Amino acid sequence: MLSLDRIKELNLQIVLWGRTEKCLKETTEEIRQMGTECHYFICDVGNREEVYQTAKAVREKVGDITILVNNAAVVHGKSLMDSDDDALLKSQHINTLGQFWTTKAFLPRMLELQNGHIVCLNSVLALSAIPGAIDYCTSKASTFAFMESLTLGLLDCPGVSATTVLPFHTSTEMFQGMRVRFPNLFPPLKPETVARRTVEAVQLNQALLLLPWTMHALVILKSILPQAALEEIHKFSGTYTCMNTFKGRT
Repeated sequence: MLSLDRIKELNLQIVLWGRTEKCLKETTEEIRQMGTECHYFICDVGNREEVYQTAKAVREKVGDITILVNNAAVVHGKSLMDSDDDALLKSQHINTLGQFWTTKAFLPRMLELQNGHIVCLNSVLALSAIPGAIDYCTSKASTFAFMESLTLGLLDCPGVSATTVLPFHTSTEMFQGMRVRFPNLFPPLKPETVARRTVEAVQLNQALLLLPWTMHALVILKSILPQAALEEIHKFSGTYTCMNTFKGRT
């Protein structure tokens, strides 16, 4: 991960977007106390016009953005039939379409400067869906396809790259209450670990990062095992019922 001295040496500026000003203010103050310039803007990335207007305000106040990190996401933790229609739309607008709008807002200038990086904090659920999070899994699978297409499209664009991060369950409030059968064998990732590994992947221009490395086995198993065998693995590991205890953010 970039050290504080290295951040100061590079004269980096950080811009935060979010819908809750209280959280934005607190995080901005923490970053500033470390000696790094930081700004925040209130923005709902699921709102296309709001994204474009806020992007314009960022360019006017801060300058060009050369690293875009798409991390916004929501999860409702319900089955399709138990989900409210508006909640389903909200998750798709924020988790998937929001990345369309932010990328369209900042990528053109990166291409002009021949300097930029698009980062997507996705989820391993993009590759292996679970019951009880149908809106989230669908949005993450869509976003994975979006980033795969975008990454290939940038191959002939000098100086501009993309990185997709697919982490296993991370210990944040987002999936609070979710339980797997063998928590000691599949412990949740620490947010600090995901952040550090993401920074390293960006520095190396790594297109795809699976966390932890054992998740590569998931990709292999899905490509060679029949559906019936995969269903038995889901049942044995507890991922089939892991959302039954889901609480989410309080």
